[in-house]
Amino acid sequence: MLEIFAAGFLVFAFTALALFELAIVLGAPLGEYSFGGQNKGTLPAAWRVVAFFFVFFSLAVAGHYLAQTGVLNPLLDAPTNSVVNWLLVGFTTFSAVANNLTRSQKEKRLWGGTTVAMLLCAVIVAI
Repeated sequence: MLEIFAAGFLVFAFTALALFELAIVLGAPLGEYSFGGQNKGTLPAAWRVVAFFFVFFSLAVAGHYLAQTGVLNPLLDAPTNSVVNWLLVGFTTFSAVANNLTRSQKEKRLWGGTTVAMLLCAVIVAI
């Protein structure tokens, strides 16, 4: 039951992240809340391209966790699924560390707690 809740939270969080990145791609002035907060306003084109790829990555990860809940049919066999879950623990660990060590207070307030919660949920799903 806890694993299903954790996977559901991750579906919500990665979908929200995808929407946030899509807003960046479309030119929303969210520079202070992303990528270290070094750019105020609209991000430069290079960072918007990176955000474009994060939209698809985040949606793919949300789909992976949606399969963990049983809503979608899993595409991976059990051993591969376990490996992917632990790789996603690594990714969320990096995200949590990066978002909590950033100099941007706005980014830290927005993503700091969220990424720690995502990390805890990713570990629960992986176990």
